[in-house]
Amino acid sequence: MLATVLSDCHVDVAAVGGAGELAAVLAQRGVALFDGVRSEQQLLQLAARLGRIVPHRDSNPSGITVLADRRDVRPRPGQAGFSQQPLAPHTDCSDRLEPPGLVLAACVRPAERGGDYVLVDGQAVHGELADTAPDALADLSTRRGAYYGGSAGIVGNVFEPGPGHLVGMRLRRDELARFAPHTQRWLPVLGQAIHRHAVSVPAAAGCGYVVNNRRWLHGRTAFTGHRTVCRVHLDPHPGWRIPAGFTDSRAAQ
Repeated sequence: MLATVLSDCHVDVAAVGGAGELAAVLAQRGVALFDGVRSEQQLLQLAARLGRIVPHRDSNPSGITVLADRRDVRPRPGQAGFSQQPLAPHTDCSDRLEPPGLVLAACVRPAERGGDYVLVDGQAVHGELADTAPDALADLSTRRGAYYGGSAGIVGNVFEPGPGHLVGMRLRRDELARFAPHTQRWLPVLGQAIHRHAVSVPAAAGCGYVVNNRRWLHGRTAFTGHRTVCRVHLDPHPGWRIPAGFTDSRAAQ
């Protein structure tokens, strides 16, 4: 499935013009894959070429969040990324009014077993629901369909219509997400569509991805061993013209 869905999304970031090609692929497809980024410093260099680093609650002073198993018996809400558990496909920083535009991640130490990246095109999910479950899409797109975060979270929904027929996705499905009844009833339908469009990518050493955080969901499979992935949140440089979401396919109909 990887060969057909992401075959034209791999970029040689070490080549001359690699950052420009990466941005061009992101602007068109919303996701890009790369190899050869094996350290925090290399990841920061790539990040600086793409945009402005956005600090995260769990990031170090440079803006990198190191995702590795902290061996907690039961991770605190919102901390499953620091375990060996699988992570359901999600967007990052769903509890922020303006989530970062890009999520950039690279594996610096692969797992002994498992730990594959899982990527899902939200535009494809949206399109499927528009064709097969329009009532579900309507309820998943209302203004007050979900609450994301703790006491300082925000009200939003899975699909958030914006100006110019642009749609931004916002989703998490852990303890820090609550859904209104009219949205809750469609979560199984949404989950099935997400599963159908999920693509697994082996997380070998140096392999990474960058996704449009308002379009693509990302997650991982469960793993064993000492897997370590470094992640950076970014707002892309305006000149790259990477949209904050995707165009509603129904706009031209």
